Amino acid sequence: MSQDGAHGAQGRYAGGSVAGGRYQLRDLLGEGGMASVYLAYDSALDRQVAIKTLHTELGREQSFRERFRREAQAVAKLQHTNIVSVFDTGEDELGGALMPYIVMEYVEGEPLGSVLQADIRNYGAMPAEKALKVTGDVLAALDTSHEMGLVHRDIKPGNVMVTKRGVVKVMDFGIARAMQSGVTSMTQTGMVVGTPQYLSPEQALGRGVDARSDLYSVGIMLFQLLTGRIPFDADSPLAIAYAHVQEEPVAPSSINRSITPAMDALVARALKKNPNERFPSAAAMQDEITRVLNAGGRTGAPVIVGGGAPANSGSGVGSAVFPPVDQSTPAPQNVQ
Repeated sequence: MSQDGAHGAQGRYAGGSVAGGRYQLRDLLGEGGMASVYLAYDSALDRQVAIKTLHTELGREQSFRERFRREAQAVAKLQHTNIVSVFDTGEDELGGALMPYIVMEYVEGEPLGSVLQADIRNYGAMPAEKALKVTGDVLAALDTSHEMGLVHRDIKPGNVMVTKRGVVKVMDFGIARAMQSGVTSMTQTGMVVGTPQYLSPEQALGRGVDARSDLYSVGIMLFQLLTGRIPFDADSPLAIAYAHVQEEPVAPSSINRSITPAMDALVARALKKNPNERFPSAAAMQDEITRVLNAGGRTGAPVIVGGGAPANSGSGVGSAVFPPVDQSTPAPQNVQ
């Protein structure tokens, strides 16, 4: 979900207000599988903010509303240049239902997926130096969140904003974690919730995750930035999840010939199936990116060749709910 993916659209709650009228909801900025984001006006501080509201069916659940509130409080403690700030949270009547909301920093810019699309049109993929620097900034944000015990669980280009001045901002911390404890009336217990193309193998298997799960998702995103494609795609969320568990990705250099062996190795380590074989921390992966850049990461323009991975430009907006992968059953036949 981006903060400007639907700029100017009229959302369901546009024209309403929360917090006793303090926050006046205006245009719909973006929508995701679990929530919507509105541009709003904070009348107390005379500024624009972004307000996230849960979809109605989730807002009805007391347990989910409570977890949503706790996550908002935790994210509000994350003070970092590369993290979208959380200012306030609460509940109010919207559309005849009690609706939890989160008040966030309004980021004037565009989602990373849109930035990537422009680079794909111009170059075939994002220039490697730019891709590595953006990824390093995302890792800087994750290093802070991981130190606070928060695993993002839904890293993807749609959850990364780039401001007009080029500052990278990671958003939607904690929402996927909150979702997993609040779907009792929506899905069966144990269902996987997330964006299939960016799930770690342990997420796909329905297992517990730690910071290294985010690093896998960062690896998927870096692969996409460097090649203009995602390593795994298929016709169903379950088939994509199976690929994360069982299939090996191709080397980015097989798609973009300007990619160096060091960049290939960086992506390969991030995408290890076993979390113990990945980078131990966001800081360690960030250090490796710095080393790669200093050792010759400033390559020329991308040189894209045909084949090697499914073409995909998506910013990873759509999330899905599906059963975890069962490794005892045959592979879905539509994995590419």
